[in-house]
Amino acid sequence: MILRTGPARTQLRLVAVAATLAVIATAAPAHAAATWTRVPSPNRGTVASALQDVAVVPGSSTAWAVGYYYDSNVAAYRTMTQRFNGTSWSIVPSLNGSATGYSQLSKVDATSSTNVWAIGYDTQAGTLVHRYNGTSWTRVSSPAGNAPRGLDVVSSTEVWVAGYSGSAATISQWKNGTWTTRYTQASVGRHLTVFEGIVSSSGITRRSLMLRRQGTSWSSLAVPPGETGSRDQLQSVAAVSSSSVWAVGYYSSPSTGLFEPLLVNWTANGGAGTLATHDVTPAIGVSAIALGVSATSAGALWTVGYTAPPSTGNRTLILRGTGG
Repeated sequence: MILRTGPARTQLRLVAVAATLAVIATAAPAHAAATWTRVPSPNRGTVASALQDVAVVPGSSTAWAVGYYYDSNVAAYRTMTQRFNGTSWSIVPSLNGSATGYSQLSKVDATSSTNVWAIGYDTQAGTLVHRYNGTSWTRVSSPAGNAPRGLDVVSSTEVWVAGYSGSAATISQWKNGTWTTRYTQASVGRHLTVFEGIVSSSGITRRSLMLRRQGTSWSSLAVPPGETGSRDQLQSVAAVSSSSVWAVGYYSSPSTGLFEPLLVNWTANGGAGTLATHDVTPAIGVSAIALGVSATSAGALWTVGYTAPPSTGNRTLILRGTGG
């Protein structure tokens, strides 16, 4: 998710999050005072439910989350969308790409309550692009030659997606109902996504990396680990403002033996600024993975993902942040 102060897109010059095989030197963990708490979130079925991204509708208390659940009736994963109405989260009927294929939604973004977009993938139908019009989800044509991984909704007539085509990074624009490829770049041995100041490359990470862009150059920031000796990975980034940025993911905790949410906040504090990790209060108590984050200058702060209780299938995870 990207910073939004209204329907118009705000250009970010601030931050990037990348997965990397290199081990980045980090300082001892610094836990700050911002509060994250888990809020109730619905599930579908008993086998598995997960959320992968979240977006706040600008100028409102409404938020959307997307992901998937396992449908035992068709023995396949199917799409799932949830909406926060200012009080609670509930499931909203969603579309699938095929009758029996594995379907999931990976990204969501919105400019209004009648212009919410989600992208994903179906093993039979391929790329999924869906749009919520205020009443229901509808199918939109997908960009040719682009398997999208990033989504930016600019307005009701303009949407951008970033992904890959084979081994090439690809960016496409939807304008007044038509998709056009705007950028491609060959990428050897990896998929590279460049989007609104965010760069992420696929891979297995042992230590998280954040990059900050100032002017025309990038600089790396030392991300504090979740705890000493942990291995961690960042999955998503969102800016509250030019002086506050959040990145979320997970780390393997040596002390609990669980996967714990990794919630990292960058704040401007002169020079390179300050990075600090934040805890969930009270502790979740089971393995938990954070996959998506959304932040607005009005103070809305959400993170979604899933938990892995030992006695049941994966369950949805929604965290709400305050004071950050």
